[in-house]
This record gives sequence, C-alpha cells and structure tokens, in this order.
Amino acid sequence: MVVEMRAVNHRFAEVTMRVPREWMSLEERVRRLVLSQIGRGRVEIYVTVSAESDAADATVYVNQSLLSAALRLLRDVSVSAQVDFEQPSIGELLALPGLFVTTEAPGWPADGQELFIDTVNGALQELTLMRRKEGEYLATHLEARLCDLDECIAHVASRAPAVAQLLRNRLMERLQEVLGEFKVDASRIALETAIFAEKTSIEEEVQRLHSHVRQFRRLLSGDESAVGRKLDFLLQEMHREVNTIGAKSGDLEISDSVLAAKHAIEQLREQAQNVE
Repeated sequence: MVVEMRAVNHRFAEVTMRVPREWMSLEERVRRLVLSQIGRGRVEIYVTVSAESDAADATVYVNQSLLSAALRLLRDVSVSAQVDFEQPSIGELLALPGLFVTTEAPGWPADGQELFIDTVNGALQELTLMRRKEGEYLATHLEARLCDLDECIAHVASRAPAVAQLLRNRLMERLQEVLGEFKVDASRIALETAIFAEKTSIEEEVQRLHSHVRQFRRLLSGDESAVGRKLDFLLQEMHREVNTIGAKSGDLEISDSVLAAKHAIEQLREQAQNVE
C-alpha cells in the first residue's frame, strides 16, 4: 500500500482523494483525519494498493454451461436463417459476458482498514513535518519583507513634516499671487491653510501602517492557528493606506517610497497565500 500526499496553497481547507474502489467507504474518515491537522490549503491524496503477492492464488475457468448454450443458440439461428454455421472466433468468445470466471485472490485481513488508516496517518505526519520546515523558511522571508516595509514607512514619516510645510508655503504663495493687494482677514487665511494641511496630512495613514505591521508580526510569532486569512486582510489594509499616502502626497521622494512599499506588500501577499 502506497499513500502519496501533495499540498498546495488555497484560500480554504480542501481535501481531494483518488483511492481504489474498495476503500472509498473510508474517504470521509480520511478527510476528517487530514482536516484535524491542516486548517488551510488543498491536500491531494493518491492511494495505490497492490496485491501482487496473492496473484498466484487467483484462478480463471470457463463457464461451460454458458459456452454450450451459446453454441447451441448459434446453431439454431443458423438453421432458422438457412445459413451455414461457423464456429465463433476466440475474440468473439472473449466478448461474451460471463464466459470466463475469475476466483478472487484472498482479500485483505480483518484489520486491513486500520492498516489503510495507519498508512494515511503516516503520510500525513510526514507532510505536516515538511510543511513546518517550509513554514520556518517562509517566516524568515516574510520578516525580511516586513523590514523592507518598515524602512519605507520610516522614510515617509521622516519626510512628511517637510512636505507639509512645503505645501503650506506653496499655498500661501499662491494666495498672495491671486489676492495681490486685496486685504483678507489673516485668521481666514490661517483657517483655510489649516484645513488644507489636514486634508494633505498622512500622519494617520503612517500610524495605521505601523499598527498593521505590528499585528502582522504578532500573528506570525503567536500560537494562534489558521492565521492566513487574517494576514490577507491586513495586507489589504496596508495596500489601502499606502495608496492613500501616494494620493495625498505630491512629493517625489515619498512617491518612490510608496512604490517600494507596494512592491514589498505584493511580495508579502504572494507568500501569505502559503500560510495556514
């Protein structure tokens, strides 16, 4: 008995099996066994059962009564149709259902089902071990991408105050050009400038990005199971915050950091599909 298991990434937990017909009654039991240890991913199971050692015990014989009845019927038909009777060929006899009877070789012992389940469980343990090893490598890769994202966020945060001041200065210069010598209430100008500064501020987005990164790390290092979908959600939120920063800021340096951050998030998204 050979059991092969293959796991690929998937949004949910799914088990597919290809087993011999005599073992189909155990499919649901196998599915529950696999899902008890794997919470996310598509697991494909292939089972091959060979009984070659018992092949010599199987016998084949000819159903003589069926053969005699078939030949007698052919003769009767030839007489009634007034045609010459011709002996059927071997190929024609082979096509006659039930002519050759096979006695089955001794089947599996009474504990055959438990042997089947034990073999599946052994393959599952090896698969789980390999997934853990791959997960350790994956965690290292994800942490490296998070560090790249941290650098992008830090650069945006350090650049943001200077950009805000630059935008306010540009606004004041533009107002002076438009108004010229007209007198306008200074408090009104200050209010409009404050409103503009609030609309272009990216401080909240930067703080939320920091929070999302911390949550991402906490999920990776914690003991909570089935965190993959939570990581997907966090990455969606990160991407939205980065897009907002890019839309609010017209600064070239911040735009470069935004592009780098999107690249890091996309790499995180690709690998997060492999996290259970």
